[in-house]
Amino acid sequence: MAHSIKTIIKRSVFVMVRNEGKTIRGKNFNVQHLKKSESLEKIQVGYTATKKLGNAVKRNRAKRIMRELARKVITKYGKKNSFYVLIAKSSIFDTSFESQKNELKDLIS
Repeated sequence: MAHSIKTIIKRSVFVMVRNEGKTIRGKNFNVQHLKKSESLEKIQVGYTATKKLGNAVKRNRAKRIMRELARKVITKYGKKNSFYVLIAKSSIFDTSFESQKNELKDLIS
């Protein structure tokens, strides 16, 4: 069943997910997850690519990859009333998209 995704924009929400949620470490990205009961029946997703990845072109590419992953995987397998923050690692550029989809599916399940 496909759920609707809302993008996290405010820094306060990113900080709340970091402080109250749990971090799941993966090969190509880390996922911070927080389950809240008072959310609006949606899945909220945020994307982070730090300057360690490289210049702005690489960071934007990593965010585009993560947005597409969220659209394909989190809409199907994510839990309602949840916050997910995807944090890119440098290996995200070297791995195929299919293996990244499988990794994200394993991390959020």
